[in-house]
Amino acid sequence: MDIYNPSEVKKTAVRRLRDAGSAKKVALVYAGLTLGLSALVVLLSLVLDLLIDQSGGLDGMGRRTVLISLQNILPIIAIPVSLCLELGYQAAMLRVARGQCVTPQSLRLGFDRLWVLLRCVLLEAAILFGACLGGLYLGSLLFMMSPFSDRAVELLQPLMENATVMNPQVVLDSGVYDQLMGAMAPAFGLCLILMAVMAVPLAFRYRMAQYVIIDKPGIPAMMALRESRKMMKGNAGRLLKLDISLWWYYGLDVLARLLCYGDTILALAGVSLPWSDTVSYYGFFAVYLAVQFAIYYFLRNRVETAYAIAYDSIRPKEAQTGGAVLGSIFQ
Repeated sequence: MDIYNPSEVKKTAVRRLRDAGSAKKVALVYAGLTLGLSALVVLLSLVLDLLIDQSGGLDGMGRRTVLISLQNILPIIAIPVSLCLELGYQAAMLRVARGQCVTPQSLRLGFDRLWVLLRCVLLEAAILFGACLGGLYLGSLLFMMSPFSDRAVELLQPLMENATVMNPQVVLDSGVYDQLMGAMAPAFGLCLILMAVMAVPLAFRYRMAQYVIIDKPGIPAMMALRESRKMMKGNAGRLLKLDISLWWYYGLDVLARLLCYGDTILALAGVSLPWSDTVSYYGFFAVYLAVQFAIYYFLRNRVETAYAIAYDSIRPKEAQTGGAVLGSIFQ
C-alpha cells in the first residue's frame, strides 16, 4: 500500500472495517470509556467545588486545601488513563488494518504498555518543548535585531529610565500597554512561526512511536522514538497528504471541542442565555460529549485504520515476532 495515494488508503480502511465485525463495538467501548472519564472528572470537580464552598472559615482551611489539591490532581490522573485507552484503541485498529480479529479487550494493551508509553510521551514532550524554546529565543533575537523593535524600545525606554535599583517596578497605563502590545505584534508572530517551523517537523518524526510500542512490547521509549524517526524519514510529506485528506474529521473534531466553550463564545458575541452560567457550562459540556461520542463512534474507526495502514506501509518489512497485536491474547 502506497500512502502517496490517500484515497486508496481510505478505501482499504473501509474494506478492512467492513470485514472486522467487532470494530464498531470497540469504537463504542472506547468512546464510552474516554468520554465517560471526561464526564467523571468534571462531575467530581463539581462535587469538590460544592464541598470547598461549604468549608469556609479558618476552621475549614485545612480541609479546603486538601479538596483544592484533589481538584487539581484529578485531570492529571485522567491523562495517563486517556493515553492508555488511546494506545489500546490504536492497537485494535492496527489489528483491523492487518485483517485480524479484534475485540474490546484489545483496549487493555495500552495499560500493559503504561510505563513505556508515559516515558515516550514525556520524552517527546521534552523534545518539542526544547524546540519551541529554541524558536522563541531565535524569534526574540531576530526581532530585537530588526527595525520592528524600534517602536517597542521607544515606548519602554522612558519607563526604564524612571526605574531604580531600589524601585525596579515599571507601571504601564492602559494606553501605553496597548501601544506596546501593538509594537510587539511582529515579535509574537515571528516567534510563533519559528516555533512551528522547529517543532512541527519533530512532531511528524515521532508520530509512529505509539505504533512501534504496540508492535514491539519490550522496546525502550527512546528506541521507539528513534524507530519512528527512521520510518518517517522521507515519508512526512506522504503522511501530511493523508492528514489533509482527512480534513473533514479534524474540522468536525474542532467544532465539537468548541462546544465546550459555547457559553464563553456566546458571551463574547453579546448573546445572553436565560439561565445561570453554571447551567450553561454543564449544558454545553453535555452537548459536546454527545457530539464527540457520535464522531468517535461513526467516524474515528475509518481515520485510525487509515493511519494504521499507513504505518504498515512504511515500517521496515521484517518477520513478525508474535507481538500483542499479532497474537491471539486479546481475541
